[in-house]
Amino acid sequence: MSICICACIGAFCAKGTEVSFGGEKGEDFLVDGKPVQIRAGELDPQRVPREYWRHRVRMCKTMGFNAISSYFMWNDFERPDGSFDFKSGSRDVAAFLALCRDEGMWVLFRPGPYICGEWDFGGLPSRLLKEDVAVRTMDARYLAEAEKYLSTIADIAEPFLAKNGGPIILTQIENEYGSWPFKDVEYLRWMKGFWKKRGFGPFYMADGAGDRFLKDLIYPDREIAVGFDPGMNESDWNFARKYNPGVPILSAETYPGWLRHWGEGNWTPTDITKAVQWFMDGRRSFCIFVAHGGTSFGFNAGANDGGEGGYEPDLTSYDYGSPIDEQGRPTKDYFKYREIIFGALGETPPPVPDEIPSMSFAPVLPVRHANLRSAFSDERAFARPPYFEEIGQNQGMALYRATLPAGDAAELTFDRIADYAQVWLDGQRIATVDRRLAKSPITIPARAKPSELEILIEAMGHINFGKGMKFDRKGIVGEVRLGEKPIENWRVAMSPLAEDAVLSAQAAKGDGYAGGHYRAVVRLDDVADTFIDMSKWTKGVLYVNGRNLGRYWNIGPQYSLYCPAPFLRKGDNQIDIIELEDTKPNPICGLARPLVRAAAISTKNTSNVW
Repeated sequence: MSICICACIGAFCAKGTEVSFGGEKGEDFLVDGKPVQIRAGELDPQRVPREYWRHRVRMCKTMGFNAISSYFMWNDFERPDGSFDFKSGSRDVAAFLALCRDEGMWVLFRPGPYICGEWDFGGLPSRLLKEDVAVRTMDARYLAEAEKYLSTIADIAEPFLAKNGGPIILTQIENEYGSWPFKDVEYLRWMKGFWKKRGFGPFYMADGAGDRFLKDLIYPDREIAVGFDPGMNESDWNFARKYNPGVPILSAETYPGWLRHWGEGNWTPTDITKAVQWFMDGRRSFCIFVAHGGTSFGFNAGANDGGEGGYEPDLTSYDYGSPIDEQGRPTKDYFKYREIIFGALGETPPPVPDEIPSMSFAPVLPVRHANLRSAFSDERAFARPPYFEEIGQNQGMALYRATLPAGDAAELTFDRIADYAQVWLDGQRIATVDRRLAKSPITIPARAKPSELEILIEAMGHINFGKGMKFDRKGIVGEVRLGEKPIENWRVAMSPLAEDAVLSAQAAKGDGYAGGHYRAVVRLDDVADTFIDMSKWTKGVLYVNGRNLGRYWNIGPQYSLYCPAPFLRKGDNQIDIIELEDTKPNPICGLARPLVRAAAISTKNTSNVW
């Protein structure tokens, strides 16, 4: 049996394909005994509307790739009752794998359980933060939860292994484990053992290229290929040979840009043409991360633990300089990489797929539909303030109330508020807390009688990389003190800002506080992709026909939110805005292209720098 290894793989054999490691130095990926160069593009189906999967895969294919690399996010599949949804919308794993097979594209299967990916909590369910579960270790509680998820996705993916006639050519063991400060090599052995028992393999890992990432890792039995993030020169390749000789090497994540946080500068794509040429000249395997980033719809965007306040939340858009942009259009770099790849292959590039249509729509002025506090219900009493995960909420908002006794002016301090808060006293706003920034003192004025303290908190993405993710609970975490004395006896109401609740929210009169629930109806004669301009608003979350498009924030650099045509309909479209600050509505409109501009600060492009 032979397979054409060219710009695309071609039809898969129904009887199955043998994938192995070998060659003169053991450094080749072999398909039915023949060396293969893997040329992959990262495309995560859970960030792309299902209706656009095929278009995006074909965009990768006509750039010269023969494989799709994909993360799969545990916390997006898991439902509140502990069951899994692997069927609805962009969660249909089997449908995506079948599509890749039908398009003749191999798959690098990256199921986690941890995936990083600038995704909320790196794909892990935030409920694991309720107790001190040692994630990504041999903690029995963690293994039991991870195995439940892995077993379910393994059942779905197993028929799509290459040996069964499917597209899965490699399975990744965990993700960037060499960067995890609490690493446990027995956990890697457990992970590899799990997948071997399920019949998966061969395997690869992805880590930084350097001693500090690789020295404590175990690559047992030379069955795990070494993937580097990024790995763009011979010295990087030599690290792999040092720690795990005799297996293939690939650049598992070659970055054409770098992620961006709220308040930073605009994306600056990285010129990786020399790296792509180096890969092609030596027939070295590689993956561009991300070839098409898509969008972290809803509350799926994660965060990092750096910056002035030790917290850097990620933008809603996951484009950050990809050769296929957020709406699926090719950039100038797309054509540069395509020319290099097909030139090295000695082939004529196939036609690029037609662009997905986009549209604008005229400005509309939403109306104030309800006050912000009307979203809260079921207030509960607590001796001390609970954090979100403690009472079963991932993100959204919470309203904490406590009665302060009469007394002199005193400083209000807290261990942590995560992540953005308004502090009110007797209906007057006295402070804003932004976790991204260093803490500022909050003074509670003198009170002749007991006063009502209110803290309204919006949670943003959980940290998804590094040691900070282990402790990133939301809401009030720890104590709140007036002077030296902890405040007790709290009343807390939660609002997860669930899509169905926002869509069906009833009108309610204003209450004099900041922010509100605003609503508009946009009538469309036809539908196409659009970008909703939120540049005149301050901070909040945007919903269209009950679909959470994600967060907006006027600190930039992203000022519009991508709304794909499948989220729209001919006729009336309901737009809901949960705004934290503005007391009056501002216009919105639809744009044919995204509105992204540099923030007040410049941001160094740290692509390919660990």
